[in-house]
Amino acid sequence: MSEVQQQADSAIKESAHDDSHDIKLTPFTIFRYVASIGLLIFSVIIVGALIFTGNTRVAKETNSWVALVVCILAVVWLSMIEGQQASLVGLPPVDPNLYKDSHPVTYKNAALAFKGDNLDRYLMGRQFMVLMVVFVINQCAGPIDPTVDVLGLPDGVKVVFLDVGLGMIIFTCILGQLTTQVTSSHCMIDFINNYFALFTLYTAMLVEFSGIMHCSYLIQNVLSAASGKPIISNEPPRTGFTFAFFWGRVVMSMAILGF
Repeated sequence: MSEVQQQADSAIKESAHDDSHDIKLTPFTIFRYVASIGLLIFSVIIVGALIFTGNTRVAKETNSWVALVVCILAVVWLSMIEGQQASLVGLPPVDPNLYKDSHPVTYKNAALAFKGDNLDRYLMGRQFMVLMVVFVINQCAGPIDPTVDVLGLPDGVKVVFLDVGLGMIIFTCILGQLTTQVTSSHCMIDFINNYFALFTLYTAMLVEFSGIMHCSYLIQNVLSAASGKPIISNEPPRTGFTFAFFWGRVVMSMAILGF
């Protein structure tokens, strides 16, 4: 086969590969894009207006600007927490030496996350962080009284977007979760090549180390024993102080949960 023919075949394959990842812009697809953007803009406006009525817990107890700033920071951190998960879960099959020099901070993230069972620890810690951050967002932007006037909107709209919470759900999911999840799943190495990601990873590891969520390990062991399938670990069995410290945190976690 001639070199020209090989180049032509390669170009055809690349074109077919690109086409398989492209989204065809049909009228229905365009409508969904426009509707989604419209709902996002409306949700941001109505939640922002709600905050400046002082009708959220943080806005009432401090002031509206504090509530707005804290809400924005919480959404930004949530976006990193969600996006980082997609990157770290997808990167293990990739040789870290391929990006060690070009993406040094990503390499630092990977070196910590992929050591022993740290990836499992990270996943447990980041789950607590997601719940914590979403709770903060709710305190900043959730209505105390959904009947209070907001932009002169009808009661039915306020019930759906504020009382039920559709407005918060839309802007939190799109801005704080789905967008970065999709982006990081395609740009896994680039997304966590920053110290904000490394800080988030250390925070998740610290949350797990605290033992707050350790009763989950008890459930894991019970299910393993019930199913007869061993727990696969990249670390040696716990002995001595390590064993006592681990199960001590399990007991503490169970006490917190029971309380």
